[in-house]
Amino acid sequence: MQITESQNGSWTVLGLDGKVDNEGSEILQATLTPLITGGHVALDFTQVEYITSSGFRVLMVALREQTARGGRLLIGNMNAHVRGYFDVAGLSPHFKVVEDIYDVIAAA
Repeated sequence: MQITESQNGSWTVLGLDGKVDNEGSEILQATLTPLITGGHVALDFTQVEYITSSGFRVLMVALREQTARGGRLLIGNMNAHVRGYFDVAGLSPHFKVVEDIYDVIAAA
């Protein structure tokens, strides 16, 4: 998995590209953890092929920590296939999943 980091106003945007499997989850955790400071972080899933339970674990921990610090974690731009993984796992209601993260960031 490849991750690009950019700033969009007060938001840090991580563009994910590839598979959020065991290896991808380790990369995601290493990149995401230092950003969980109570600020605004958005994950762009446009290029994500699929996500496994290890990826969900990384996201759940990040969400819990970010919320505890008063920050926001936004996930979006995912295809229907990846969104289906969130739905089947019952995790969609727990995350702020949006169609277009850039629209939400612009409106913030």
